[in-house]
Amino acid sequence: MESISEIDAFMKSKSPRLPVYIELPERALLAGGALFVRLRTLDELEEFWLKHRDKFSFACEGKLYDQPSFLQEYEWVFGSTKVAVVRTVLRWGQSGIGCEFYDWAKLDPQMHEMFFLERDAHRDSMIQKGSWSEKDEADFQADSVRRSATTYRGWWRFCNLPSGYSASDWLNSDQGHEELIDPHMPYEKAATTLQEQTFDNWRQSDFGELESHNVESIDELIQYWKDERAEGEGYYGEEN
Repeated sequence: MESISEIDAFMKSKSPRLPVYIELPERALLAGGALFVRLRTLDELEEFWLKHRDKFSFACEGKLYDQPSFLQEYEWVFGSTKVAVVRTVLRWGQSGIGCEFYDWAKLDPQMHEMFFLERDAHRDSMIQKGSWSEKDEADFQADSVRRSATTYRGWWRFCNLPSGYSASDWLNSDQGHEELIDPHMPYEKAATTLQEQTFDNWRQSDFGELESHNVESIDELIQYWKDERAEGEGYYGEEN
């Protein structure tokens, strides 16, 4: 397996464009421990995984999708870390996708102020209804300390996402991802945290064009398709 020390160095030779059209070297170990490979049949997938299962802890699979932005169907990125997988899928360093601190208080001061007014109003309303518990109050006080009008001015987010994806909707807040609200956080730390959160979000939500995996879910996926094939049902890569 060929070793490539720096994926960014490889990518800089290409012109910026949609990630899916930025070519990746196949079966070449990239910086950070990622590997891109096309696995067009179930036998290819199983053979590859039997050979490399002990090398990779995470993966991302391209799904059948109209006009994908990141991976085509049957394209996989395997990696030793979540960050390595996501950076490769996003073509970090060439596609233009990055992260930034969105200064909410400066760019939308009215909504920033409204957030705190509505938070206080909700507490007052629940107290009047007798529905405010001691735990609610403890959570409110803790949140008020962490997210005051002074400390909660904005958050780190992805920027320059492909058409059809918005920075505000990229991470599903319902999945419990921690907002990165420190404007002085080092860029690389913010980026790697957002990349890890992105991998987890792909695992937990219905992200149509991609599916991320850990070792156990790849094992389960292969067994599922083998069972489907044995029962005469449609299965992974049957058309190939």
